[in-house]
Amino acid sequence: MDKPTRLYVIFTSSGLDHRGAWEPEEHKQKVMSNEAMLGEIAQGCEDVEFVGRVNLVDEDRRERISRAHYGMTDEERAYIAETYRIGRERRDAATKEIQDSMQNLDGILIFGPPWEELIETGLPIIAVFPMWSTWLPGFDFKSYKGKKIVVGWLPVVRDASDEVFSARVEDIAMKIRTIQAISRMRGLRVLDVTDRPVLGSFEPGYGDQKKYEQTFLKHVDETLGTEFVVIPQEELYDTTWAMDDAAAQQIAQQWIAQAAGMRDTNEAEVVKSAKLYLAMKKLMEKYDCQAITTEGYGVFASYYKGPLPSQGLPSSQFVTDGITSTSECLLNSLLTQQLMYNLTGRPGFNGDYIIDPFNHIAIVGHCEAPFNPYGDERRSPYVIRNLPRWKKNEGGASVQVDLPVHETVTVMRLSMYDKKVSVFTGETVLGSDIFKEWNDLACRTKVAIRTDTEALLKNIDWKMFGHHRVVFYGDYRKEAGDLATLLGFELVEEDK
Repeated sequence: MDKPTRLYVIFTSSGLDHRGAWEPEEHKQKVMSNEAMLGEIAQGCEDVEFVGRVNLVDEDRRERISRAHYGMTDEERAYIAETYRIGRERRDAATKEIQDSMQNLDGILIFGPPWEELIETGLPIIAVFPMWSTWLPGFDFKSYKGKKIVVGWLPVVRDASDEVFSARVEDIAMKIRTIQAISRMRGLRVLDVTDRPVLGSFEPGYGDQKKYEQTFLKHVDETLGTEFVVIPQEELYDTTWAMDDAAAQQIAQQWIAQAAGMRDTNEAEVVKSAKLYLAMKKLMEKYDCQAITTEGYGVFASYYKGPLPSQGLPSSQFVTDGITSTSECLLNSLLTQQLMYNLTGRPGFNGDYIIDPFNHIAIVGHCEAPFNPYGDERRSPYVIRNLPRWKKNEGGASVQVDLPVHETVTVMRLSMYDKKVSVFTGETVLGSDIFKEWNDLACRTKVAIRTDTEALLKNIDWKMFGHHRVVFYGDYRKEAGDLATLLGFELVEEDK
């Protein structure tokens, strides 16, 4: 996970395709070199190694053949033919180098249209159209459908507007960070606490469950390289009740001190959840895991050795600290959360999903949520509560996080089995304006999202995506599309 992302860089051209307007010195001042273009992009990319840096056409040759004039000589024709021959040789050499080092590459960044041999490698490709250096018809957009190719635009002569030019650069950098987000999934170890490996009791599946799970894991291995370390609930149970009382009391006091209040629970129940938190943390260290999911809630409550406390507060604390901790062994949600956290630095709020067309809202709710939905120092107030559906002062403590309203959010979920990504966007609104008893209905933390509910109902596919979704604060529809493409998945825009 800590290795730099490695992109193989290819430049198919250099500078302007035509240079009759400026003298050579003017050209150097006004036109970006290949390395200058890469340098602009690299400023927005940390921990990325740009390798290869192959120029199919050297600048001095481009300079000579781009200054066309009437009455070309045989010597000039021969020079152009030699330039094209050298370019083809370098292209073949670059192709072979990429094919021979596939295991050490995360993607390809090419300034120009990718050729078929590059596409066939299956590596994610960012193809940059270097405006004024080459012509757009070389980019066969129709043929890119279903391939791991996204396209950016960067002129070799800067836009008159610095804002537009910066937006172009940031768009390409974001595409690179998307490849980086995927590459960082390789080597991620997820602790999966369940007696029903590997998908647990709540993850959707259809048809032959054994085949479904095999296909799910195959697709995870092929696209992400993420590993699931499965342990039984008994180990979590035994570890929880062996945790030190004083350490759990300290954690509980921190949660209580930072809360806006407590309701229908007490300090003893918060301490129980703190013990669970310490146990989850200990087991992650034991098995060298960087993320965790447990059965939680209903399954925890009915565990045959005795009930485990709510994971509402533990999961909220983990995800606030940048550690993905998804309840109910919802692996599709966990992978969605982790990918988007890698990309945006913002934790996702996973929850059950409801559509209400009369109020034009979608609702996502669970009993845990990040305290920092923007992924920075901003914190949302929270109230520590009991679990819904259980008696007061029982079952450990869950959390009601008052997530921000009047903000754009992106709602997503992967289906690893089907190789698809669902997405829709909307604006968060105050749930208590819609339902008077909002805070006491179902899950403790809920977010209401104003969106096109008619489209959601038309496009809903419970079988494929299940009844959970993940909410991210911010408009990441475009990024979701690029993520799907670079994974080799299909994007399903549920609100269209």
